[in-house]
Amino acid sequence: MAKLIPVFLLGVFLTFVIAGFSSRIRQQAVQAEISEMDSVAQGAIVQQYWMVFFKNGTAMAGDPVSSALIDEAHVMHIRNLTREGKMMLAGAFAEYDDLRAIYVLKAADSLEAARLVKADSAVATGRLQFELKPWWTARNCVFR
Repeated sequence: MAKLIPVFLLGVFLTFVIAGFSSRIRQQAVQAEISEMDSVAQGAIVQQYWMVFFKNGTAMAGDPVSSALIDEAHVMHIRNLTREGKMMLAGAFAEYDDLRAIYVLKAADSLEAARLVKADSAVATGRLQFELKPWWTARNCVFR
């Protein structure tokens, strides 16, 4: 039994050495990965997009036929902007009170972005109002 104690202690010692060494190797690998990501981020080309926040408009109520026509034109407008390469993202919130939906547009400036949004039937008829915000991010981050 006394001969097993040194073997046991050696095993415990080696376990701590191996655990400490592998932990250090893992930590170095993580640091290398973070460093690589930082260098990619530093070299990223930043581009401005435009976030459009839609809110309830003043003319929300309407007859069902008019509402359906406005909705159909609204969806067609989104499709057209997508085909033109201007629409990066569009969607409605599942639950909303005043804030209804968002777009992310690719436009040269706020005037172009506002012009694109005002051409939407839901905005033109007063069913939706919008707020425009510049949004800066790495180019192609929206994976279009």
